[in-house]
Amino acid sequence: MKKSVLTIVVITAACLCLCACHATVNVNTGQKTDTPEESGQQTTIANPWRDCTEQEAYKYGPNGFSAPKGSTNVRWSICKVEDDTTLPGTMVQLTFDYDGLSFTAREQPVAGEEIVDISGLYYEWDDTDEQILSNWGGGHMPCKFYRHVGEDEYVDLALWFDSETGYAYSLSTSGSDLDGFDIQSVVEAIYDPAKQIGANAPDPALL
Repeated sequence: MKKSVLTIVVITAACLCLCACHATVNVNTGQKTDTPEESGQQTTIANPWRDCTEQEAYKYGPNGFSAPKGSTNVRWSICKVEDDTTLPGTMVQLTFDYDGLSFTAREQPVAGEEIVDISGLYYEWDDTDEQILSNWGGGHMPCKFYRHVGEDEYVDLALWFDSETGYAYSLSTSGSDLDGFDIQSVVEAIYDPAKQIGANAPDPALL
């Protein structure tokens, strides 16, 4: 009987944790946009994200990105994993406004060798494409592109993966009309050669 009760408690705790990690995320802010309701009362799930400095973000996301020159409203945050030896690890997020649009960029160490979606977006994608990035990976890194076309909103998403370091990346934005907009140009613009592993960037362990 005691074992059965313990099993139920563990399963319940695991479900709550998954809900916190997989709640719907706003494309521009990375914040949860929906809150479950139970018995007519609104229940809020604790937000796993916290603000941080760019320097702190670099501890968890070396080989990373920076906001393009001319960006405004630049904000760094992390969704920290307590055990950094496990994968997927701590996620770094950068939000910024650039060229009239708001963007969310993410970076996270993950298991495997394939492009994975770490964006937190849940849309039915109307268009997909794949291109090779010119900056990332020495000009040899594949990137997948997705577009959702709604009645009043477009959503663009780019996903790529660095097989040499094990870091997954995403960049997303939304707007009332993204016809003619090329999100790949922003993917290239956020690449920061000074932050790449092996560059002259500071050792994250020393920060």
